[in-house]
Amino acid sequence: MRPLPLAHVARSLAAVGLVELALATRGRSVLDDLGEVVIDHSPLPLIELGVQLMGTTDKPLLRLQSLAALVAGGTALGARVAPDRGRVSRRTTALGVAGVGALAAARAVLARQEPRARTELAGAPSIRDDGADGWAATPLVTPVEDFYVTDVTMRAPVVDADAWRLEVEAADGTRAVVDTDLLAGLDLQERQALLACVHNRPGWDRLGQQSWTGLPVPDLLAALGLPVPDAADASVDLVMEGADGLVMTLPWPEVVARRTWLVTGMGGRPLTASHGHPARVLTAGLPGQYGGPKWVTALRLRPAGSVTASWVARGWPRGPVVVPLMARIDSLGTVGMPPRLPARPVPVDPRGAVSGVAWAPAHGGVAGVDLRVDDGPWTAAELAGDLGPDSWRRWRAPLDLPPGTHELAVRCRAGDGTVQAGTGRPPYPSGADGFHRVRVKVARA
Repeated sequence: MRPLPLAHVARSLAAVGLVELALATRGRSVLDDLGEVVIDHSPLPLIELGVQLMGTTDKPLLRLQSLAALVAGGTALGARVAPDRGRVSRRTTALGVAGVGALAAARAVLARQEPRARTELAGAPSIRDDGADGWAATPLVTPVEDFYVTDVTMRAPVVDADAWRLEVEAADGTRAVVDTDLLAGLDLQERQALLACVHNRPGWDRLGQQSWTGLPVPDLLAALGLPVPDAADASVDLVMEGADGLVMTLPWPEVVARRTWLVTGMGGRPLTASHGHPARVLTAGLPGQYGGPKWVTALRLRPAGSVTASWVARGWPRGPVVVPLMARIDSLGTVGMPPRLPARPVPVDPRGAVSGVAWAPAHGGVAGVDLRVDDGPWTAAELAGDLGPDSWRRWRAPLDLPPGTHELAVRCRAGDGTVQAGTGRPPYPSGADGFHRVRVKVARA
């Protein structure tokens, strides 16, 4: 067995670290660039499998894979040119330490370049109360730092707010250019809305609810003096372009019906870099990849079907795919449920309560939530106050369980009469469905 060429491993690690550090000073990363190549060229089933297995750890793992590939390539090349005996010298150790240090310094440099949203927006929103704060349920509003983040980019683009410009183009070709000062001077509004990832499955937490600051796209056009199409004009698409290179399209009737907004803030503060600073788009009832581009740089009205959206080019249906109505179990008494359920049944108080959230932004909001124990009948749960059809709604239900192991299932009933299906459909191509099921255990007295 040949000895491991440790000297070449150390040299390769040092070289990658120094290159990464040099690029970081210019807002670039060779590890992120390689990761994005992998994402761009991976088939959809592989991407879905990665999301299911790795969750939010996919980006760090891709960086590690990129690093391993670069170091392995450099090691193999070095071993062919000048074989070594695998001895560990002080020089080898120093090179390895230098490489690790340079990589750590590069990540720190990149992190410092992200803008921090510390300034409060004028007229910061006050969160409305739904009367359920004592239910041991999920917070009514997801804290910004806990709000899910999912992108095809390995790292949020660094957009200089002072240099940022948004080009807005009407259907007749007339244009206007918007900067942050002009946008801040418009009649911005507050909106409570849920945002969900298209990969969200029953019981998962790839969604959140917040107060958003912005204005509807039709209002933006009117404020800029640009012609606004009729609400039912299906001959026009809204084309949305982001600094990350993604392009999304929506038929104009969808823009109006779903109140597509240009958003500048969440939680009463400017958007963070990972959530689209300085501006993004938000469309109620649609997952981010269909109606929520971040770091938006252009909004254009184009003839319907004339522009192919990035996700459609990658194999997703033109859609748009809507956020499926769904209910989720978040706590059993005082026991919070993790996004990935434990394999064993969860011990519960047989006379306790179960609580959670439900959402149906594409179906007129939540009208009811039902709980089922084992194969028994569906029983209506108690609902918290309603913040509107675009928001999730908290719920709770009492338990009355005999000793033994049981399965709890929960479903949502929507305002338009739609009842959540339990077929277990995967996210691709039209969004996941299925009941959130939790196994519980009641001890014998």
